[in-house]
Amino acid sequence: MDAAGIGGRPGAVRVEGRARRGGWIFWAAIAFVIAAPLVAFVAWKQREAAGAAEAYWSLAGTPCLVLDQAAFEARQRKPMTFAFDGVSLARGAGHMECTHRVYDQAGGRREAPVCDFSGPIALAVSVGGRQAFYAPPGSARVAVIDGAPVCVQRPWTKIGN
Repeated sequence: MDAAGIGGRPGAVRVEGRARRGGWIFWAAIAFVIAAPLVAFVAWKQREAAGAAEAYWSLAGTPCLVLDQAAFEARQRKPMTFAFDGVSLARGAGHMECTHRVYDQAGGRREAPVCDFSGPIALAVSVGGRQAFYAPPGSARVAVIDGAPVCVQRPWTKIGN
């Protein structure tokens, strides 16, 4: 080998036959260092949001006051009726919002229809041939658990505009 380098050119380096291994490992490590905290942060925020939604749609609370069918039907104002996922709901006033949430049921944790009512005055719930009537003093939440309606009183809420 001469002083000028390989092939007579100064500074020329021969790279034929040599594998380049170090570059991709370095960039993969950099990508991992950047991505791992981002993925962990997104997972933490999703878990936090799921916990907030579960607390919001909870069925914990005081059961609604039970009303008999005659008292519900004796009301002067005709009830507003709505069907949601096989459940017929009638309310005397206010707004409602329905969704599906996962609750503990006889077969484990399963999805169930649930509705929030803002000041319904009176509620009628029909599901699977059963009827239940309620007179919540304020807002209420009704879910169908194991085929039966469950009504709990909620703090006054405003649904919609």
